[in-house]
Amino acid sequence: MSALLDPQRQLDADLLVRIAAGDEAAFAQLYDRFAPGLYSLILKMVRDENEAEDILQEGFAHVWRRAATYDPARSSAFTWAVMVFRNKAIDRLRVRMRRDRTAGAAAAEVADFSGNDDSAAVEPELRERHALVRSALDQIPTDQKQAVQLAFFGGLTHEQIAEQLETPLGTIKARIRRGLLRLRDCLKELA
Repeated sequence: MSALLDPQRQLDADLLVRIAAGDEAAFAQLYDRFAPGLYSLILKMVRDENEAEDILQEGFAHVWRRAATYDPARSSAFTWAVMVFRNKAIDRLRVRMRRDRTAGAAAAEVADFSGNDDSAAVEPELRERHALVRSALDQIPTDQKQAVQLAFFGGLTHEQIAEQLETPLGTIKARIRRGLLRLRDCLKELA
């Protein structure tokens, strides 16, 4: 069925044209039409409501910025949106997998770390690891060090860290991820 014969498909395409021209009312209308279905798709992929909401917001920001790239000859507006949001969800899942691998590796490296209590590291090997971790932590930027310490040694969630440091959640997640990557590199250099 062609786009001219399907009024809903034509409406969606027209909304994207208006969004490309900066029409906020068209954006709100498209959001109302697409958000429920897209949220459901994203939630099935990431299985986390907060993350699904973040991806939905990120995806609609992308739609706002890139509406002009939509080509009605190639697909329906909804199909185009599904691909945008699907790619955003896949990107988020890849980041999550990398973060989990990095966090797992860092956690394994510091599993024997006992905070600031040197007396707990009785064995020479544990003292050596403790010194390596402390040295590596001293080499990463202060904001990353603070976030990593609160997450792994303080046992706080990302949300609790963001609240305690009065910093956006996304910034905290990025600091932890970058801090863990730098910590891993530092530990490799020191070992």
